[in-house]
Order: sequence, then structure tokens, then C-alpha cells
Amino acid sequence: MTVHWTGLHHLRLPVADLDAAREFWVDVFGYRHDFDFPGDDGPAAIALRHPGGAPNLVLWNDPGRAAASAGFVWFGIGLPSAAAVEDLARRLDAAGIRHDPIEGAFVDIKLPRVETPDGQFVSFYVKPDPAAVAPARA
Repeated sequence: MTVHWTGLHHLRLPVADLDAAREFWVDVFGYRHDFDFPGDDGPAAIALRHPGGAPNLVLWNDPGRAAASAGFVWFGIGLPSAAAVEDLARRLDAAGIRHDPIEGAFVDIKLPRVETPDGQFVSFYVKPDPAAVAPARA
């Protein structure tokens, strides 16, 4: 069965502290608070959107899963160029945010592991314009 995808709707990440996670994604990566998912004692989760087209992100209050997933690379986000990856690495350095060095990748370069407040990791890759890449073989 083939399913026609129109794109990625959102990513969900378990976190131990909603406020700290929101601050990280807003301050470091430019996300904007969209809305809260109501819970019994405050928000159960926070939905974030990115003005530059990055995937929508839901930060879910789940300290147990956040701790269990520490050290795991959750997802890779595309950046438009090697210069954008290098600029992000410089901004992370200036903010004191732990990350691995830039390294070569199948498509140009990548920032393989950027640490979140819960010790999880995200990656940043050069994602070229789809029109500039040959289509995959069937």
C-alpha cells in the first residue's frame, strides 16, 4: 500500500520541565509558543511553531520518558546551507550549549548532536533544495 504524504505535521519530545524546554526551543532555535495542551495541574504539553518552516514541535511533560531517552538523537532538522550549520554552531558555542563538532555528511556537513536540557540530542543537516537533487530511484 502506498500512502501519499504531504509532509511532517509535528514532532513530539518528552521533557522533564516544560518551562525549561520551552525556553530552550524558543531562545535557541527561534520557535514560538502556539498553545498549551491542558492537564490536571497545568499544561500537559506545549505546542511550538517555527516561523522559518522548521517542523512543529510538541513538548510533552513526561519526566520518565525524558530521562529514559537521554543520550538518544531524536531527529535531524534540515538547514539551507553549510554556512547555516556553521552559524548555528557558533551561536550554540556563544550560548554555552553542548554539541558535537561539525563533521562531513552524505550531503555536505552536519552538526550531529546538540544537547537539549533533558540530555536528549537533535541533529542539524544541510538539506538542499529538492529541485536541485535527483529523484530517488523507484
